[in-house]
Amino acid sequence: MSDADDAGNPVHAGDRRLPFWSFLAFIVAAQALDLLIATRVSLGPVARDQGIRRLIEWGENLSNVLFAITLVVAVAAELLKVRNRVITAAVGAYLALATVNLLENVVALVATAELRQVERLALLWDVGLVYASTVIIFALWYRLIDTEFEYPVFEFPQDPFRPGRAPGWMDYVFLSFNTNATFGPTAEVVHGRSGKVLMMVQTVMSLLLLVVLLARIAGLGA
Repeated sequence: MSDADDAGNPVHAGDRRLPFWSFLAFIVAAQALDLLIATRVSLGPVARDQGIRRLIEWGENLSNVLFAITLVVAVAAELLKVRNRVITAAVGAYLALATVNLLENVVALVATAELRQVERLALLWDVGLVYASTVIIFALWYRLIDTEFEYPVFEFPQDPFRPGRAPGWMDYVFLSFNTNATFGPTAEVVHGRSGKVLMMVQTVMSLLLLVVLLARIAGLGA
């Protein structure tokens, strides 16, 4: 959704300033969920293979280092009022790695073999964690590209009670949640190729979780 100035001219998404502190809070939440998911995956049957365990540990260590660097650089740049494209690149790099880690965790859960009946509840808990992490990470992606790009990537329905209102966190979380649940946007329109690619990646992860993994959980009772 493009806003409009006093003269009625459209204001593109790239003209809006990224809400720094709330964005950072969402990143911290995404990192916390990533650590929790990696811990639970490392305790599962799939991580009994030493090679897979080392891969999980390597990915988490790299994610932790990049998270710390991004956090320090971003906060310093915000406090010094020197925010620029470097900060956007740092955040984008962290989100890219977080997405790779998320995909790795999804694949690890789907590939888990020889599950026991008593593990059904634990696996449901893992699915819930990964589902929530997917919603948060892609909501961050959607807000980042919709704010930093020179053109609006997503067009949200107009609020009849608040016309011209810029999209907020609830809009992007809602978009991400619907992409997880319905495998695509509901009322939103996607204009940019980057947004379409991200939504396809999220849909693939959601399909793996909701179709493959939940079907396997249901099969445990058979």
